[in-house]
Amino acid sequence: MTPLTVIGGYLGAGKTTLINRLLGEDHGLRLAVLVNDFGDINIDETLLQSHDGDTLSLSNGCVCCTIADALGDALDKVLARSPPLDHILVEASGVANPAKVAMYGQGWPGLSLDGVIVVVDAHTIRSQADDKFVGSTVRQQLAAGDLFLLSKVDLIGEEQVESVSNWLRAQVPGCSIVKACFGEVSADVLLGVLSVRQQRFVSDVSNHAQFHYFSVRLERPLHRARLRAVIASWPDEVVRAKGLVALQDDPNQRYELQLVGRRLCLRPMSVRDRNGGSEIVVIGVGQAFDPSALEQTLRAVSQ
Repeated sequence: MTPLTVIGGYLGAGKTTLINRLLGEDHGLRLAVLVNDFGDINIDETLLQSHDGDTLSLSNGCVCCTIADALGDALDKVLARSPPLDHILVEASGVANPAKVAMYGQGWPGLSLDGVIVVVDAHTIRSQADDKFVGSTVRQQLAAGDLFLLSKVDLIGEEQVESVSNWLRAQVPGCSIVKACFGEVSADVLLGVLSVRQQRFVSDVSNHAQFHYFSVRLERPLHRARLRAVIASWPDEVVRAKGLVALQDDPNQRYELQLVGRRLCLRPMSVRDRNGGSEIVVIGVGQAFDPSALEQTLRAVSQ
């Protein structure tokens, strides 16, 4: 199953800036990015390997495709590539509801929905949400988000950033927020690839002052319902978690745990794995993110 992430947000929020950074970042991932057109995509000429109609191939293994006729056709095209891609991103139109795009990730053969990231312009979001013409569109986009990227925080003061964050939490209770300038957020945080290369992930997160993390190894299988309940009780400052977990009710199979914002997925590994241990990495932001306390909640599930 190839994970799919939807990137939504109103016109001018900073979606394309984020995508440009992901395509050029040294993350070692083969990404496919699906966009409406190439007009705003600024590919470094040193990375551009070929341009074949509606597809740009990059030397780092990433591709960028336009959604020429239908999203489904574009998804089939990138899923058929060999070697297979690590992750697919779809940039939703600035006036689209990303929840509708996310439906493809929930039901398309070969795909699994990783999450919906909504880019929010810290400078204009409140006025847009109250606008009589576009307000309903903006609020629909916010309601679809699993994780919010608060962009352009450099344009307003620290007090205003906190005010906008509080407003956003009031609109979408329990939401997780990451602050960014010019799309400067690690691919590990946005796309949850940490279990693929945990050591690199820890290094990347350590280089971003706003992020905190911890990793834990649990030897005993976990109780599925208690695990879900514990994760649901975590503070909003937890933005991402991923790992491999062993569950008591299915002892011959480990599961991939994927958390983005408040969206939790437990999916059985495609290959039977009888390793009884669990390995989980959790990242968050802010003072309420207490690694020791959160680790204890996980250890309690294995007792």
